[in-house]
Amino acid sequence: MTWTRTSREILPCSPSALWAPLADFTRWPDWDPDLVAVELHGPAEVGSTGSLVPTGVRGRAHSRVAEPFTITSLTKHREIAFRQPIPLGAMTLVLSLTAVDGGTEFVQKVTFDGPLRSVMVAVIGGDVVKHFDVKCARLVELAAAQADHDA
Repeated sequence: MTWTRTSREILPCSPSALWAPLADFTRWPDWDPDLVAVELHGPAEVGSTGSLVPTGVRGRAHSRVAEPFTITSLTKHREIAFRQPIPLGAMTLVLSLTAVDGGTEFVQKVTFDGPLRSVMVAVIGGDVVKHFDVKCARLVELAAAQADHDA
């Protein structure tokens, strides 16, 4: 069995404006309130691995025991996905951008699978979903700041 939640919001920016903070994994803590750090172990491309550090106590535990995540999809201005092993399963996170009238539809799909999925949902999954509105607001701020900088 799996646990999947999909969140979506229309953001008043183009996919290309949102791509910069999404594609730079090291900047994820700038817009994701559940992360302290993200590090890639190579270039940002499918098959590359990395590590992330969640906030709080779970971050310290994750840093010590978690296996690296693997980028499973990376399509410029469209989609980033990775798979993070969890005990006896995995978390998959897919972030997608689709141009629509008025901006971009930003979609976050998070899936936990494995026999301990309900434990992992309680530890981190709820926050990934709960903080989606904060992520969206911060991404818009970063995209606007980059547009001001480029102007």
